[in-house]
Amino acid sequence: MTNYPEIRGFIADWFARLDRLDPIDAFLPDLHPDVDWDMPDIDTTLSGHDRVRAWYRGVLETLKRPTEHHVSKITITPGAAQFEVLFRATTIAGDHIEARVQEDWRFETRPDGRPLITHYSATLLQEAVT
Repeated sequence: MTNYPEIRGFIADWFARLDRLDPIDAFLPDLHPDVDWDMPDIDTTLSGHDRVRAWYRGVLETLKRPTEHHVSKITITPGAAQFEVLFRATTIAGDHIEARVQEDWRFETRPDGRPLITHYSATLLQEAVT
């Protein structure tokens, strides 16, 4: 049985990009154009890449660089990954955020073994703002 090293490496790289708050163009190639982007506090009238862009614009307008994402409890099956993320950040207003989030991804596997995310869901488990 495989432990899916390509997918684990992709997850680590994805969150390294989020920690740096890389430009949106660093993420879109790894998201299906019609990705089901299920994140809190976004415009539900938008879909696919437009919805992701709107969500990320809000992130960039709210958070200072760098942020922290610590991934744990990873479970990978063909076409899906579930894991927890401990997220820490400081807002532009100076508040500190710490949140535990359950992430659920579904993906197609590209010829090079990297996932193309078709569904991205993040559910807040616990949050503190100080």
